[in-house]
Amino acid sequence: MTPMIFVIDGQQVSKERIDVWEINRIDHEYRFLTKKGFHFSYEFPQLLARHDVAGARQEMAAMKAAQSPDTFRQLLLPKYTLGNAASHMAALFSRQRRFSVTDIIIPQSERTPTEVMTAINDIMLINTAAHRKINLATNPDHFVLQETAKNVQEVFEITGGSPLPTHFFAHYGDEEGLQSQLSKGFHVQAAGTARLADGTIIGGVRHQIKKEAAGLHFRALVEFPALVPNTMIRQHQYHLACEFRGWLDAVL
Repeated sequence: MTPMIFVIDGQQVSKERIDVWEINRIDHEYRFLTKKGFHFSYEFPQLLARHDVAGARQEMAAMKAAQSPDTFRQLLLPKYTLGNAASHMAALFSRQRRFSVTDIIIPQSERTPTEVMTAINDIMLINTAAHRKINLATNPDHFVLQETAKNVQEVFEITGGSPLPTHFFAHYGDEEGLQSQLSKGFHVQAAGTARLADGTIIGGVRHQIKKEAAGLHFRALVEFPALVPNTMIRQHQYHLACEFRGWLDAVL
């Protein structure tokens, strides 16, 4: 994997801590999916036991990619109905937003910020079999990530430390209601609203990247309703570190 430095709340976080977060989430999804009748290889428990993050990640992604998106929509319908209701209520009663932010430093890269952001956007917003597997592999809490209209991405995931999945649509280029600003020194961004299927805005994103020394500085930023608890904001910082190290590694 491309060498990266992770910074959360101004403190450097080791790759190993991100690995532990990821393997724990893979194990969580493995236990849930096996109870629902999905099958993994006989070796998969050993991958988890020896913390083989790369091996477990790829098998989990391959298993999910072998299913249709409708499989997960139907499987998790009761749970994401509750999750969406909670998101709707939090947005309704929150005038302010809270930001979950993770910084990722790539010490060495000849690629430009525009090239990197464009390549990540292509993976997120151009539906191919290869892109689907990358999107599923970047985070074990991803179930569906695909384009449904121009610059609109369907997202079906477990967000941060939430006990429930959420099903929403990221509308890139639509900044309605966003409260974050482009950070000083950053000039390339992917910003947009997060909306439920009925159009209710439940948050948004403002991901940013800039050239820094001989490499790059990527800032992943997600806006949540102010009522979302600290634990979820904190857990989502690790969620962001996990998924964006995957997307960045895929394009660098």
